[in-house]
Amino acid sequence: MMFLSEIVSPETFTASVASPGFVAPLSIACVAIIVALPVAAARSHLHIPGYVGLAFLSFALAMLCGRLSGTSKITGTLTGIALSLLFFLLVAVTIGSLLALFFYRDLPRDVG
Repeated sequence: MMFLSEIVSPETFTASVASPGFVAPLSIACVAIIVALPVAAARSHLHIPGYVGLAFLSFALAMLCGRLSGTSKITGTLTGIALSLLFFLLVAVTIGSLLALFFYRDLPRDVG
């Protein structure tokens, strides 16, 4: 039976704790993206297939960035941090696009 102290050493735990300098702006940016996309959908700025395509594309790119940022040669480097930030922003775009489908409003067209 393995104990938690054997799985996660104190050095690993302290190295993995994110600094508030990164977390606060990233959280604000993610919430802004998640709110902006449904607001744009309520104003009918894009059509439903556009939001679905944006959700699929951003999800695929997020998974790619997440996979690349976790590789052993990139982890801990500036490129790895940039890919991690991009991962979270792309996940926010995915969530915002899916929420936009619920708030989408089709504007009435003038028939004339």
